[in-house]
Amino acid sequence: MLKKFINNELPLAFVWLTLGLIAGLIYALEILGLDGSMTLFSPERARSLHISQMLYGFFPLMLSLLPFALFEKEGVLSQTAIDHLRRYFIVWNFFLLFMSMALLFGNIRGLPFYDFPYQLNFLLAFSGIFYLLALIDALRRYEKRPLWVNVSLIAAVAAPIALVVLMNPDYGQVEQTLVGPHGDNTLGMSFALIPIYYLLIKLSAPAEFKPRWHWLWIVPLAGYVVSLIIRNFFHSLSYNEEWFFQYLTLLYLPLLWIWVRDAGVRWHTNPYLLLSIGAFALVDLEGNFLFIPEIRALIHRNDLVVGHAHIAMGIGVAFMALSIVHHLLPQLFRRIYAVIWTALMILMALVLSIAGLMEAGVFDGSADLFLVLRALIGIFLVAMVLRIAYERLRFPLDSPLKLYHLAGFLSDAGGGAMLLIAGAALFPLLGFSFSGTYEYTVFAFMIGTGMVHWMGLHADSERLAALSATIRTLVASVFAALYMAGTLDTLALLVALYDGTFALLYWLVLRGKH
Repeated sequence: MLKKFINNELPLAFVWLTLGLIAGLIYALEILGLDGSMTLFSPERARSLHISQMLYGFFPLMLSLLPFALFEKEGVLSQTAIDHLRRYFIVWNFFLLFMSMALLFGNIRGLPFYDFPYQLNFLLAFSGIFYLLALIDALRRYEKRPLWVNVSLIAAVAAPIALVVLMNPDYGQVEQTLVGPHGDNTLGMSFALIPIYYLLIKLSAPAEFKPRWHWLWIVPLAGYVVSLIIRNFFHSLSYNEEWFFQYLTLLYLPLLWIWVRDAGVRWHTNPYLLLSIGAFALVDLEGNFLFIPEIRALIHRNDLVVGHAHIAMGIGVAFMALSIVHHLLPQLFRRIYAVIWTALMILMALVLSIAGLMEAGVFDGSADLFLVLRALIGIFLVAMVLRIAYERLRFPLDSPLKLYHLAGFLSDAGGGAMLLIAGAALFPLLGFSFSGTYEYTVFAFMIGTGMVHWMGLHADSERLAALSATIRTLVASVFAALYMAGTLDTLALLVALYDGTFALLYWLVLRGKH
């Protein structure tokens, strides 16, 4: 049941993953000199979109499936819960589209990790209602609810409220921890991953798993609560205080090792989970090592070697999510992809760290070569994700009407996306004026028409072809009228000819052939 659900949701989820990776690749190329100022992918927008999609796109959506994978394993997952989960995905995808457009059009808050407009957090909170309903439906099927179920319920209730409060630009915790080493914030973020690791280990365990050594997570949790009380009610934390709270994260390492050993999780069981835990351990050790003042002073402007975040997010958190889809769809998310992804991300972190140390003056030399390598690694990473997406999305082109839909999808959705991103640069090259207003609406409409063709590739080919041809006919007639009235320039004539020809191809040649 859950396998079918996520298989249906993957195409759109791959869009967000690909968009985030391409934004990161473009940012890497812009650092090397690519001029993106005349496109929506200017450097600050590309970086913001890359980070935001990694934090809010594909990976958190897949990670949110974790309780439901356990529900299915324990035989309490119903179709009603799946229906609520589908609504949750719809609203979250709605948020991702609005977030992406807001960032691309420059609505950026200037924060390092939470850059989209604050108001969009209410969409995330709204999606949480359907997630909670899905949880409740599964919970009511237990005669006696296990501890992990109650923890999931508390998290689902608290998350939307915490999101709106902590992200508030005036009094949120996020705003208060942007300056300084914020070791206590690192402790809190690390602790948030521990219950998720517990559930992932439980999901992957071949037999029943009972966790032990609870004090190894209770002590850091108590430390985080104390740090919040001090920071918010008494005074800003001193360096030594933050250092103390940061070092409490080391208690998580023996805890995770004991859990994995007791659960009997091995490489053949779930390689993504083991690699994620390995990345968490590496980042924990590295982060604590970099907190030493004498070493910290050597590192450049952001106080961390820049590859640190790529290991933490690109393997640690990303593989938490991928361990779930590997559990559900092992034939698609195979072990070889885990190995390749890990190798690429380690290389990425290495070259970025060396470049950062060079920029800080620790090593002599130019960082340009390492930044080129970073871009090349990004290209390989995007190619690998596209390969996985192709395996999921490929379908037979067994009729003229499907070829028609494919051509319409590539030309309209692909062309519309390209013009949306770079229309301001392309129009002057082609001799057309560009106002930067109504054109974007036209480009969005093109993408929408292309998506009609995408749907026609998978179901109701005849009906959706007729719908797209009708839309094109109306659009062609309006653009032709505006051109003949002298309201629009030659571009309107080209649009009319293109859409009119595409519509006539269906009406005169392909209608009824499927």
